[in-house]
Amino acid sequence: MLTNLLHFATRTTYAALCCGLILISSGVACDSDDTGESEKPTRGSKPDSDDDSDSADSDSERYVLGSVTINADGERVSYAQIIDNLAGPFTNADGIEASGNAVFLAHGRNFFYGLAESPEWVRYSTRDGFKETGRLSFSNFGITYMDFANVIVDDDTAVSVLTEAYVAVVWNPTTMQIKGTIDLGDMERKGFTLEAFTTSAHEGLVYMPGTWVNWEAPDVMQTVSMTVLDPKAMKVVSMAEDDRCGAGGRVIFDDKGYAYVMGNGRNQSMQAFAESKKQPVVPNCLLRIAPGGTDFEEDFFFTIPELTGGLDAMTELEPGDIDSGIGFAMMYYEDKLEGEPDIVNFEHWQQRIYKMWRIVLGDEPKAEEVKGAEFSVVGFSGSSIGNKLYSGASPDGTETTVVEYDPDANTATPKFEMKGYFSGLMPLQR
Repeated sequence: MLTNLLHFATRTTYAALCCGLILISSGVACDSDDTGESEKPTRGSKPDSDDDSDSADSDSERYVLGSVTINADGERVSYAQIIDNLAGPFTNADGIEASGNAVFLAHGRNFFYGLAESPEWVRYSTRDGFKETGRLSFSNFGITYMDFANVIVDDDTAVSVLTEAYVAVVWNPTTMQIKGTIDLGDMERKGFTLEAFTTSAHEGLVYMPGTWVNWEAPDVMQTVSMTVLDPKAMKVVSMAEDDRCGAGGRVIFDDKGYAYVMGNGRNQSMQAFAESKKQPVVPNCLLRIAPGGTDFEEDFFFTIPELTGGLDAMTELEPGDIDSGIGFAMMYYEDKLEGEPDIVNFEHWQQRIYKMWRIVLGDEPKAEEVKGAEFSVVGFSGSSIGNKLYSGASPDGTETTVVEYDPDANTATPKFEMKGYFSGLMPLQR
């Protein structure tokens, strides 16, 4: 598995570990699944229904479950299946599949499959199984796959960041048409490639963390970046950068409106690369932007080890709810490392030496180990649903236990078993 992960990590996208492969929108439903195109039945589909409104049973449990498998040759296949509960166990037998690491979005009853081998979104209605209802290609932007920073803002607005093209594409998930673009040319850095993953929507704006990498060196720029986009005005609102720590992760807000950012998994790579070359390196830390502000506050700075008593984070902050003021992150128990793994080449990712912690954000952040959390390997990013975080990792991808993390109780509860690597759980309306 390690070779497979490393091969993928050295592309311009991360997509495997520590950062956000899955970007989920669970906002209000689209008015209709009808695009004027003929519907194409797919695996698991049922006869057409004459009622596809989003008004009935919207609170009932219903989800798309995503998984990824990797064979001995390193070939990846993504699966998506509709499930009606979180009881499990789940196989991939009823899933629709796509080659490579696909990206997923969900909104109302619609599921969007972003293809890894073609730069397009495929939309499916999920009322009676998967039924294709539209496609949107981004091939005119000179890319060959759907990138990993995507979010649905509302019924008529979605944003896909194309890091190779340095552009954010604003598109309509109802009509499946491109509305416009936002130029990100100011994010180019000589000698580095831009990465963007867990992009979030908040009060109509889009928050995009950025990281710059050079896999040939290897090197990760010691900078945290958070760019805020206004998809309605088609413009960059602000771009905050800070060199007190490195690698930007997803944003979480507290009840006062402060936006908190910590490094993502690239932070650990940044440290390992620098240390291997005996170069100075900055710590992983927690920063924030004040309500209405455009830059990180100068007087707010906490290193992660000082919050945890010496442990550093391996993954970014992951919320149960973006406005909860509480985040989860996997901490790295270096003293449990076995043998002499090649840290620069990520060999330690496969060891069960990581455990989930909760960080309660605020003027004086507090961190503590999650009760009931077990040691784990590093896996895909989790999914936020109903103020809970769902996450799971597997050493070999044969089976994964998905765990429910409750931020209020600070508990970890095994929820269900599934085949393959867990890569996302997205709520659907009935």
